Amino acid sequence: MDFGYTAEEQEYREKLRAFLDRELNETIARQNWEDLGVGPEAREFSRKLAAFGFLGMSWPKEYGGKGLSQTYDFILLDELGQRWGAHVPLDVGYTMVGPTILRRGGEALKKEFLPQIVNGEIEFCLGYTEPDAGSDLASLKMEAVEDGDDFIINGQKTFNTECHYSEYHWLAARTDLRPEALRHQSITLFIVNMDSPGVTVRPMMTMSGEQTNEVFYDNVRVPKSRIVGEKNKGFYYVMEAIGSERNQVFIPARLWPILHELIAYARDTAFNGKPLAEDARIRDKIAQAAVELEVAGVLADHSRWLESNHLQMTYEPEVTKIFISEAEQRLAKNAMEILGLFGQLLEGSKWVPARGRIAWEWLHSFMTTLGGGTSEVGRSVIAQRGLGLPRSF
Repeated sequence: MDFGYTAEEQEYREKLRAFLDRELNETIARQNWEDLGVGPEAREFSRKLAAFGFLGMSWPKEYGGKGLSQTYDFILLDELGQRWGAHVPLDVGYTMVGPTILRRGGEALKKEFLPQIVNGEIEFCLGYTEPDAGSDLASLKMEAVEDGDDFIINGQKTFNTECHYSEYHWLAARTDLRPEALRHQSITLFIVNMDSPGVTVRPMMTMSGEQTNEVFYDNVRVPKSRIVGEKNKGFYYVMEAIGSERNQVFIPARLWPILHELIAYARDTAFNGKPLAEDARIRDKIAQAAVELEVAGVLADHSRWLESNHLQMTYEPEVTKIFISEAEQRLAKNAMEILGLFGQLLEGSKWVPARGRIAWEWLHSFMTTLGGGTSEVGRSVIAQRGLGLPRSF
């Protein structure tokens, strides 16, 4: 199935490809994707993306965008992903926060933050998960209590991505503390300066070397002007932001570089005098992965088409997220089986195959069905919204 592109969109793609071939390198690509901390090179690359007109193609002109179809943004994400799995360097702000401010934020927030996001200048980190809440965001306990023109916030977040280099925290906290309050109708969304007094960030390292964080709030004062949308409606805004995340973060194009590494290894490596690529079992594993990535592309294009045409998305982004994240795990598993014992070597070893990228992908892939919401919660969303089944809990 081909959802097609216009001549203007194809022309944009060619211009973008020439820019990325010239300006993007593997070091920049990996800084965001591997949560290594976006450094000066990636910050400069972000500003160049904006200066050459590749950021904000679909955003309103009054906030620094060009007012075109969202298809242009998806082309950008695809072309980045095909180069070492790259993201927009400051992607939380660009793919999740910005679209939500556009839909729900007041005019003051739009004027303050949207131009800075489109210009590639600032980044946000996600403040959703808590130690006792996990993917069930309605259960979060961090409290925000009104005090004059401010809220005073106390509590703990965990697994908060990108907090070690972002300027702002995209924070969900409970603002209706009455025992009878409905969980979904007592959460408010805030924008918090990461350098606010009382905010402490503590690193949490994953087994693939990525840094996520615990974040502690100790009587942090946040102005009411930094509320996004209406008080106590934050849960619904977060759900909208997560919908944008599904379409703009879980990009099938980012898995093709891993498959290409595996194909090259099978072609160039011999066992018992024969290239691995001639082994029917290995050919089958590689072909199966290629088929799954093609299917993932169709699912993603369908969900994007709905969003680009302003049609309601319910379960479609969840289908895309679950399929891509689980296809990634199957790809990594099959790749490690093909590499055999050499797959245990990490980047830096002179004996490691495929530059260590497959070994890293194997370690990273355990996170993909957890990050951004677990597959179990996602399947429950599909069952309720897509199939009309009752809640199971």
